[in-house]
Amino acid sequence: MTRFSRLGFLLAGPLTLALGCNGEQIESGAKATGTGVENAGAAIEKGTTSLGEKLKDSAEGSKLEGAATASGRMIEKGGEATHRVLDKAGQGIKDAGPAAGRAVDKAGEKLSEIKEKVGENLKDLKDKAGPELKDLKDKAGQAVDKAGEKLKEVGEKAKELINKEKGKS
Repeated sequence: MTRFSRLGFLLAGPLTLALGCNGEQIESGAKATGTGVENAGAAIEKGTTSLGEKLKDSAEGSKLEGAATASGRMIEKGGEATHRVLDKAGQGIKDAGPAAGRAVDKAGEKLSEIKEKVGENLKDLKDKAGPELKDLKDKAGQAVDKAGEKLKEVGEKAKELINKEKGKS
């Protein structure tokens, strides 16, 4: 179960960073999840105990009393085992919470550093290349306009030639 909780935290890390969660929120969420898992285990045990008792009581005095009693005990034991497993899993999730929170905080710091470095470089690049890019854009626009005019002229000449050919026929 700890393998799954570690995998969950590993996969949830980038998502939480993208959504803007910090380590404290991750830790709090892990504690709440762990408590929820433990409570689910307790509820399962309570339900299976109740079911086991009802099964034993319902068959009392019948031919199936022995089988029903054995089945009831097995259901109760299964509920107890499930509760123990879920308690362990819940505790594991709770224990992993602080480490996951620290990992998220650390990753957030690294992302902030990268953002600062990249941001400065992008600003420098924009300042250096901005005027040149504007000139290129203007020149490209002029070239497109000239090409459009030439195409228009070629189109008109082609039209004239076609009309002359039609006139001869």
